Amino acid sequence: MRRIKSVDAFRGYCIFAMIVWHTSYWWASPLHSWALILLRLTTEVIGAAGFLFVSGISSVLSIRRRMEKVKSDPNYSKQNFIREYYYRSFLFFLLAVIYNAITVIYIAGLLALWSWYILFIIGFCLLIAYPLIKLPKIVRLILAIFILLISYPVFDLLESLRYTNLFWELIYHFIFFPAHEYPLLPFFTNFCLGTIVGDIFYEIYSIEEGDLRKTQIKKKIVRNFALFGTIIIIASILSNIFIFHHDITTWRTTETMGTILGVDRSVLTLMLWVIGWDLVLFSLLTYFHEFKFTPEWRHRFLFYFSYYSLTLYFLHDITAPIFWNRLDIYSIWIPVTITVMVFWYMSKIMYEKLGSKLSLKWHISRFAVYLTKDKS
Repeated sequence: MRRIKSVDAFRGYCIFAMIVWHTSYWWASPLHSWALILLRLTTEVIGAAGFLFVSGISSVLSIRRRMEKVKSDPNYSKQNFIREYYYRSFLFFLLAVIYNAITVIYIAGLLALWSWYILFIIGFCLLIAYPLIKLPKIVRLILAIFILLISYPVFDLLESLRYTNLFWELIYHFIFFPAHEYPLLPFFTNFCLGTIVGDIFYEIYSIEEGDLRKTQIKKKIVRNFALFGTIIIIASILSNIFIFHHDITTWRTTETMGTILGVDRSVLTLMLWVIGWDLVLFSLLTYFHEFKFTPEWRHRFLFYFSYYSLTLYFLHDITAPIFWNRLDIYSIWIPVTITVMVFWYMSKIMYEKLGSKLSLKWHISRFAVYLTKDKS
């Protein structure tokens, strides 16, 4: 099965959105919080949740391809595949724990090692992806919906109990800390849905007959994803207005804009918002990469962000102190745009000159293969 370019492009968009959001958040004056809230709705929450979504897709595609290799390569056994997969997942998870140790351990002590930042939850999800995808797609869908529905009642319950004794404090911490980031509940929903989409991609892109494959791509991915994604986005907006009673005429106030689509992640509609946009973006990217872009133009801009996604995740942190909280909302776009283009051009040069040598993902995979080899 050939590489699916829309998956690369989507991952690249997530990195692009992350750089735009973080540099804007770090550099903007606190006086412009209303603009940051709008930016968060269009970049950060979609991009970060999109990481989980595309990680679920990539996990399925990787596992399915390696299962094919088990059948076709007599020197590659199922035991090799399972060991390699878990080594790679554990190494990623360990990297996330180290990142937490460097960045947040001073806030909450040793318990901060278990903090649901985006790398941590991706690493955790990768560790359980293999048994998860053994479940039928309909079971995974029911599981995702169930998690989505129970997340906020469970959060409210544990929030009220966490200060009563150490047991409840630890339960709260291991599921929700920090609640303003990407706690297991409800963000495991995005990964779980990603595994379903990954199986859909695998089934369609495994079709050898070209015309039939194109027809299925247009029908089941481009059309259906756009339709369901749009319905979910509209449901998110309407539920906030008519169920949670957020008045659309007050969006200009900082307080209301902070909750109109659940930016504080305390309401169900934020998850509907990001899931809907994930589907719509995948529909658009698949349409353009499969039916509009010529081969030489396909995913050129977003590809480099995708290829070095993990490397850029760590590297972009060095930009934080450059203009810390010093720029207004009008002048900030010039340095943000320049920063994005510098990272893109740097990634392009890295790819042309060094290829995979500067890709952290590649080194993790190679080390996992090395650990899997029989040393006897």
